[in-house]
Amino acid sequence: MGKHSLRQTWENVRRPLGYVCSGMIIMIVAMVGLFWYYTGRPSSMFEFFRTLEIIESHYAEDVDKNAIFDGALKGMVSTLGDKHSTYLGGDLYKDFSAQMSGTYAGIGVYIASTDDGILIAGVMEGSPAEEAGLQRGDILVSIDGTSVADYKLEDVSQHIRGPVDTSVDLVVRRDGEEKSFTVQRRQIHVPTVAGKMVDGTDVGYIRVAVFSEGTADDFTKEFTKLREQGMNKLILDLRDNPGGIVEQAVGVASNFVPPDSTIVSYTEQDGKVDQYTAQGTEDPIPLVVLVNENSASASEIIAGAVQGVFPVDSSSAVKVTVAKYRTTNGREIDGVGIEPDVVVPLTPSDPEDSQFEKALEIIREK
Repeated sequence: MGKHSLRQTWENVRRPLGYVCSGMIIMIVAMVGLFWYYTGRPSSMFEFFRTLEIIESHYAEDVDKNAIFDGALKGMVSTLGDKHSTYLGGDLYKDFSAQMSGTYAGIGVYIASTDDGILIAGVMEGSPAEEAGLQRGDILVSIDGTSVADYKLEDVSQHIRGPVDTSVDLVVRRDGEEKSFTVQRRQIHVPTVAGKMVDGTDVGYIRVAVFSEGTADDFTKEFTKLREQGMNKLILDLRDNPGGIVEQAVGVASNFVPPDSTIVSYTEQDGKVDQYTAQGTEDPIPLVVLVNENSASASEIIAGAVQGVFPVDSSSAVKVTVAKYRTTNGREIDGVGIEPDVVVPLTPSDPEDSQFEKALEIIREK
């Protein structure tokens, strides 16, 4: 091969290599710039990858790189110091999406945190839990052989749920004795709104499980139906309602507040003050609202913090506080909550719902 041919071959190789190297340099500079922009430290990218390298090279056990990366994302959000803002990855994101859609794979129980432990606060009619014999008032002891003593409420929920046609082993404490159950999971459709007339009264009862898409319309239909059946007073049950879409909560409130009522105001990051106003009704009726320590966010508006959910990719998202709620008199409720006018402890051993019975007693006096 002649010198001309060698020179031509080198040129054919050099040019693409040059393009690749130039592209890599541009990409690295861009990454350094991004890290610098978001952290204010020019060495931040080096610190990040150096930390990863140290862990991988020197940690005493095997390292799950995906878990480390997820941990870094969770850590970014957790440093905000806001309990409502969180990174939703993997199963957490699936659970959140299922909650908002009202459909999930599980056994069909409502759970609550009490002084006695994690309580089964309700069992859905026709659910696998009801068929297996679980009852309201049961205290969860273990899930698949693991004690729930150190579990948070969301951990319990996540461990009870699972793929359709799989089973979960539960041990509960009932009347001082432990009982074991194996419950088959299946697809559960959670009606976000369910209501009925209280026998022998003019009192209606409506439970709202979560404020997801369509909740306001479903509530209005149920409310109208009960009004036609003679409802003149309402018990609204928001216990264990984790919140959801603010507009849906405002739509629910429109059924029983005066016209153009300001439901809640909030301040955004830029200082802009805005508010949610309900269309309202000219014919409001007496109302008692049931809440507990697990009622949050949009639930407390009717009885915080405004969350926005921003996708990271198809399997993860960041739920972050974008504004702070204030009640109509200007009081911030984030981290404080709404204190009930009447506090009724939930007693697991009580076969009756003592909180509902107290609500019924109060509203009958209205």
